[in-house]
Amino acid sequence: MFWSKGVSMQVGARRVILGAATVMMCVTGAAMTGGVRAEASAEAGQASPAQAPGGQAPQMAEQVFKDIQVLKGITVDEFMDTMGMFAAATTKDCTGCHAPEILSGSRDAFAKPTPMIQRARQMTVMMNTINRNFFGNQKRVTCYTCHSATSVPQRVANLSIQYGMPPTENPDRLEFIALPDRAKDVDGLFAKYIQAIGGAQRWGAVKSLTAAGTYAGWDTSHVEVPVDFYGQAPNQFTTIVHRKEGNNTWVFNGTNAWFAGVDAAVDNFTLNYTGGNLTGARVDAMVQLAPQTIQKAFASWQVSEDLVDDEPVTVLQGTNKGELPVNLYFNDAGLLVRLVRWNDTAVGPVPTQFDFSDYREVGGVRKPFQWVRAWTNNRVVFKLKDVRINAPVEATRFARPEPVALK
Repeated sequence: MFWSKGVSMQVGARRVILGAATVMMCVTGAAMTGGVRAEASAEAGQASPAQAPGGQAPQMAEQVFKDIQVLKGITVDEFMDTMGMFAAATTKDCTGCHAPEILSGSRDAFAKPTPMIQRARQMTVMMNTINRNFFGNQKRVTCYTCHSATSVPQRVANLSIQYGMPPTENPDRLEFIALPDRAKDVDGLFAKYIQAIGGAQRWGAVKSLTAAGTYAGWDTSHVEVPVDFYGQAPNQFTTIVHRKEGNNTWVFNGTNAWFAGVDAAVDNFTLNYTGGNLTGARVDAMVQLAPQTIQKAFASWQVSEDLVDDEPVTVLQGTNKGELPVNLYFNDAGLLVRLVRWNDTAVGPVPTQFDFSDYREVGGVRKPFQWVRAWTNNRVVFKLKDVRINAPVEATRFARPEPVALK
């Protein structure tokens, strides 16, 4: 597609990263806070990357990958999330767009200008032109606008849909229908949640966490492999997945976030602090270590209602200026059963969804012992087996992980 140097491909025992996929993405660009950044056409120019927390310079796509012609001026992790949007919008994977040589282990083959890659570049420019000319440079039109999980956008009316059952509404929609009359319920809803999981006093006494369990996803052929977690309140959190090909490690140290592993696009990279990945890492850590701090982490909250697995839930959407929101879904018992957050990409927002279940008491507080995380690169099931509250955790667990050499 637009790239190539280091996207982790799975050959043989390893699987292709879904997010490094596709094309034929129709128009692209979507409404997000901050508008578009200039990655889609030479006319728009090139954006200057913001300074990372801790003074770390971001890795830009055109500095890492080969033959980047359109998606310039975005960070590596936003580039990979953009690939994920292409995959989600067209239901293709890497092989649907890139040269077949990628399956032989050739990373340079990712840069080979296939007809699909050329078409994707054209569609990206077209999408950004539409958004610039008609939507004030906001990403109101995206790949998904036309494709809607089909490889080829349809142009003929479907009468079976018009006169039949309407299509299922997208549960990952970013748009939020607030119920103004319920705005006063925010404090009570959070109080009910915190009480349901043990109370603020007990959670305030949680200083650290260690846990072991299993991880199963598309990258493991849904076979369970070991996973370890290390947390230091209020928001330092590390996840290490022990795959047979090598470890995948995610670290958030309270300021910066990193990913290193066999599935990394490059040896080791910092997660984006403007597109949503860094904010997402912070939210994920709070849910695991200090849920009593979530309410104050967002400037404003709105209330709505929805269904999760046909059960009614109350939805709270938290927002901060300049960031994408986060949606929290609570059941009648006050337990958090779903969390949806979004990352901005060059071609529109992509969701990450967590579904929590199997709440158990440990160390005086209640935690979900199973959750499913789904995003455009993977869908994985985490199961906890051994959780220890206030066990000692070495500070080195939250240091930038060592690079994993890509073969």
